[in-house]
Amino acid sequence: MVHPKFIRSAIVIAIAGLASIAQAQIEQDSTLHDEEAKAPTWAPTQVVITGRRGKYAAAETSSATRTDTPLIEVPQSVQVVTRALIEEQDRRTLADALVNVSGVVPTRSEEQLLIAPLLRGFPAEVYLDGLPIYAGNQQAFDPTSLVGVERIDVLKGPSATLYGGGLGTPLGGIINIESARPNDKLGGFVAMRAGSFSTWGTSGDLNVPLAPGIAARIVGEYQNNQSWIDQVHGRRWSLQPSLSFQIDSRTDLLFQGQANHRSQLEYSGLPAGQTLAGQVDRNAFPGSPLGQPLTTNDNRMAQATLRHTFSDDVVLTVSDRYYKSTIREYGSFVDPDMMPPDLATPTVYPILPITMITDTKEATFDANLQAKVEMLGVPHTFLAGVDYDWTRSSSKMGLFVSNTPEGTIDLARPVYDVVYTPQLPVNYLQTDHYRTVAFYLQDQATYGRLHVTGALRYTQLKFEEVSNIGVANEDTYHRVSPKVGATFDVAPGVAIFAGYATAFRAAFGFVGVNLPKPETSRNVEGGIKLALPTAGLSGTISVFNQTRDNVATADPNNVGFNIQTGRQRARGVETDLIWEPTSALSLLANYAHTNTSVTADNAIPAGSELTRVPRNSGRVAAHYRILHGAAKGLSFGAGVTALDARQLTLPNTLHVPGYALIDAQAAYDFGRLTIQASVVNLAGRKSFDTYQYFASPLVMPVQPRSVFITLKTKF
Repeated sequence: MVHPKFIRSAIVIAIAGLASIAQAQIEQDSTLHDEEAKAPTWAPTQVVITGRRGKYAAAETSSATRTDTPLIEVPQSVQVVTRALIEEQDRRTLADALVNVSGVVPTRSEEQLLIAPLLRGFPAEVYLDGLPIYAGNQQAFDPTSLVGVERIDVLKGPSATLYGGGLGTPLGGIINIESARPNDKLGGFVAMRAGSFSTWGTSGDLNVPLAPGIAARIVGEYQNNQSWIDQVHGRRWSLQPSLSFQIDSRTDLLFQGQANHRSQLEYSGLPAGQTLAGQVDRNAFPGSPLGQPLTTNDNRMAQATLRHTFSDDVVLTVSDRYYKSTIREYGSFVDPDMMPPDLATPTVYPILPITMITDTKEATFDANLQAKVEMLGVPHTFLAGVDYDWTRSSSKMGLFVSNTPEGTIDLARPVYDVVYTPQLPVNYLQTDHYRTVAFYLQDQATYGRLHVTGALRYTQLKFEEVSNIGVANEDTYHRVSPKVGATFDVAPGVAIFAGYATAFRAAFGFVGVNLPKPETSRNVEGGIKLALPTAGLSGTISVFNQTRDNVATADPNNVGFNIQTGRQRARGVETDLIWEPTSALSLLANYAHTNTSVTADNAIPAGSELTRVPRNSGRVAAHYRILHGAAKGLSFGAGVTALDARQLTLPNTLHVPGYALIDAQAAYDFGRLTIQASVVNLAGRKSFDTYQYFASPLVMPVQPRSVFITLKTKF
């Protein structure tokens, strides 16, 4: 177990080191970077932009406010994972990329059943280019490829004023993926990648100007792989075409498409207690892989975005997307609660098969008008918009169709000789239908050094949930969601901020005597933001307090039913810093202390920590590039990610120990040709992560030491 003091000390030492070196860099900038490092003359309304040399730092965000706003003026914790960071760290999945942001518990692509990523301990959702993708079933969209991703914006805390759809608004925050877009430069690349566990694949990106004002881009990736888990294997591919038109000097139109496929032998996790005690094979497959079809996840989407500039100060943006997902899920699992092993053979478990068929369709529309005006001598940026989202999802599950297990497996000495039994016809059905209509208004005003943001959203959410096991919820919510915050420039590139925001969403799959109320969350946060161009130092230090209300808990008067009297809280401190004094060096440090607790519940003791969330976590990473001399083109980097223990159960009876993992990368750029090597878990630590599959406490072994080689040709 990694002691909290180790994590805090490592991060604090790294941050202190970065700060001291940054100060020394400031003092040397006048001689080392005369042209770049002239300190800006202070002006009350000046906007200081960071990242002018940087690879990892971002100067602005359009996700947090739906307007292009300097990060230092956003009264909310927003962190950005840039394209350069994704490439240099060889990040291939969203979960891998998000270790570079504090306070995030990502969902791994292996977790197939209704598992949301967490931000500050509460459920978050993945958005694509500012529009939602139905998250009632969290497996609906986990990016199959990061090749076509330009950046990932992580908005921490509720964001109900500007975002919503499907079940409502994410309670913990939004992970917004921004796609790469066509441009007027001919170019691209083709890459081949191979490595541990028989992993091999290819990817490419081609951008072609077709005519003046018209450009096309197509991005694709294919991968085939085995796994460190016995029997597990899979493949995935993604194709992302886009076409842009500059209709005239004031109007542009963008069409984007995606076709994604993922197939894998579904893994269901190991019983936590016995696994952590060393009683079972850590790499065992807990099921019946013989004859078990691969679980497949296919989604298709098409989006159009029109942007028209009426004047330098008035801009209209209209976006529309249609999304379709088809999931065919075939699993087998062991469950100590549903069907425990015999006491005489405690590692021999009955195998339970499961079949799920899920189909989802979603249509989303957003239109907003941005206007910059001067009122009473003060500049304002107004944003007014309307949202519409229509979602229908049907899920059919087959479980206990034959009422008997299909065989047994000894997880201590696994032999895979049980044949999978498809659970057909299905015996559990549920259909969900959601419709959202919303209107929002936002004002960003600057009063000298003070930048104020206020927003208000009215949402009408109609939802219907019908199943054949007694769930029948139908209601319409009307909700007003406020957001207010401010930043104050205390010095050039240094600002303090404070903000308050709310969110709400429908209670998915609620079973109770009365109709469910929406779950709500409220967040208060404040801190310091940095954007120091002379030092190349940027980032956020924040403190937060967030609550979640109307959580389902056991109904004491009706066995098997729930009531919404539960309450949860998360509070803590987060630090995200990037230091890039020159184009050659990038350093990243993050740390999160997240104190979660159940504050009210009918079955769970108050004070219990929420599952999956480490109390302390952090990462330090560095990358150095040789820009001159005989070794020009060589670059190398490394990082350490550390997590504290995480609870597996509510009430807290079992936890998975923490760990620290090292990753490393090196690359040599020959001009048009680049060769890159990356290593995961360099020290070969044998640790475990939490894993979600139905209700039993489960774990999954972390990826062992793995090496990958990528060869890329640019043109």
